[in-house]
Amino acid sequence: RCHRHRNRQRNRHGCRHVQGHIGSATARDAAALGMDVIGYDPGMTIESALKLPRETQILGGMKAVFAQADYISLNIPFINKTPDEGGTKGIIGEELLAEMKNDATILNFARGELVDSAALKAHFDAGHKGKYVTDFPEDLLWDHENAIVIPHLG
Repeated sequence: RCHRHRNRQRNRHGCRHVQGHIGSATARDAAALGMDVIGYDPGMTIESALKLPRETQILGGMKAVFAQADYISLNIPFINKTPDEGGTKGIIGEELLAEMKNDATILNFARGELVDSAALKAHFDAGHKGKYVTDFPEDLLWDHENAIVIPHLG
C-alpha cells in the first residue's frame, strides 16, 4: 500500500552505505514510493551522491537522521568493535534511540549486532510506540510487541 507512505520520511544511514548498491537502491525505492529521503554517510563522495535521487537530503550525522526519520533503514557493514573503537557493534544504542521519533520504525536487514537489543528493549518498554523490523532473531526482542521478526532475506 504505497499510498500510506506518502509524505513520510524514510532515511538511510551508516558507514559508506550510500556508496554501496543496497543503500542507493533503498533510497531510489523510497523516493519511488513518494517518501522524502534523508540520510547520513561519513564516506560520501560526489560520485556516490550522483547515484541518489535528486531530492535526497544528506544530513550531518546519525542523530539528525534519527530525530527526523519515520523509517530508518540500516545499511551499515558490521565491524566487530564498538563505535568508540571504530566499529559498528551496537552502534544503534541508547544515545541514538533517545533522538528517535516516538513512532519511528527501524528496518534492520544488515546485521543484528548493529543494534544494542537491551537498549532497544528498554526503549520500547519505556513506552515508545515505534517498531523494529528485522530478519535477525534476537532473544530479548523475539516476542516483544514492538518487534517484527521475519525469515532471513539473505
